[in-house]
Amino acid sequence: MRTILILSCCLAPIWLTGCVSSSTSEYPEYAGSGGMTQWDIQPQAYLYHYEHGFNGVDSLGYAAALQTVWSRLGAAITCGIEYDKPYMIQQLMQTFDEQAITHELNGIGFHRIQSRKVPQFCNEWRVREIHTALRRYRQGWFE
Repeated sequence: MRTILILSCCLAPIWLTGCVSSSTSEYPEYAGSGGMTQWDIQPQAYLYHYEHGFNGVDSLGYAAALQTVWSRLGAAITCGIEYDKPYMIQQLMQTFDEQAITHELNGIGFHRIQSRKVPQFCNEWRVREIHTALRRYRQGWFE
């Protein structure tokens, strides 16, 4: 009896650890703030800000509207949606300042990489939303 008790005490933490990890979702719950400041941005954090806005610390020092535009332009690349990137960068430079390299790398390229990490990112709804955003951007509407 004592042996069973000792084994139970020793094995319980291992068994409980397995139970806890098997009951959690693929991605941990995201609190909605600070995820964009991490070295390795988790897909759920990126998707949250893509859908709800890049603001506060998660705008990474850029205007929230600019981060949103960058996210849609990066998403277009991820989803294979073509647009005139040099023209768009010129428009962004006129509207938000910043140098072309900033828009290209810190903006569009960064968001392309983040959106690629989100499983099933290029779903039908999101592709339609990206097309709508691109039409607005071509007309200079960067709200």
